[in-house]
Amino acid sequence: MSEAPTRLQHIVLRLMGERRTVHRPGASRGRRASDHQPMHGWRPAFILACAVALVDWATKFAIASTIPLEGFREVVPGRVAFWHVRNPYMILGLWDNLPLAGRKVLAVVAALLAVLVLVQIVGRAHRLARNHQRWAWLFVGLICGGMVGNLGERVIHWGVTDYLSFRWGEYWLPPGNVADIALFAAIPLAVPVIVFEMMGRRRRGRAHPQPSSRAAPSPRS
Repeated sequence: MSEAPTRLQHIVLRLMGERRTVHRPGASRGRRASDHQPMHGWRPAFILACAVALVDWATKFAIASTIPLEGFREVVPGRVAFWHVRNPYMILGLWDNLPLAGRKVLAVVAALLAVLVLVQIVGRAHRLARNHQRWAWLFVGLICGGMVGNLGERVIHWGVTDYLSFRWGEYWLPPGNVADIALFAAIPLAVPVIVFEMMGRRRRGRAHPQPSSRAAPSPRS
């Protein structure tokens, strides 16, 4: 009974990217055993995610309070408009042919998978070079903030409030919101995050070369 909390805590810390700081005699050092730096990356990512979600909810509340549903109001004539709509579908209207229950299941599964990926990024990115870490925190913060902004509203009435529309030629584009902007802004940030992680792996491989597995020659008889 006494080992259950310790084992559970060990599993959670491993998922969060923590690694042992003391080498156990007789145990393999492992690929990240030399990583003793504490993980603080969740703090800037958490702050940014909260800021994005709060701004998203505040703007949605303001639009819902001032513009009726399906209302249209140009704020920059011919370029930007507030177009208040309620979107009951997934992002970009995906799976609009599925019933509501099916879309809810997909949303939960997608959110769980996204959380697992983001937790791994936070757990690993603190090993990057200091000038590269901010890219990972920005990526995670924008993704989490966008997810929480839209999923938080879906918990209440499933549909998402969209309102920000831009004109493209003769047409007004389908409206979005702050959470959508954060999610789309995070997509290109995935490229430098992956590149920096690969660079970090190469540096760690050179700093801690693996022992040679070649067998020692046997002495001649």
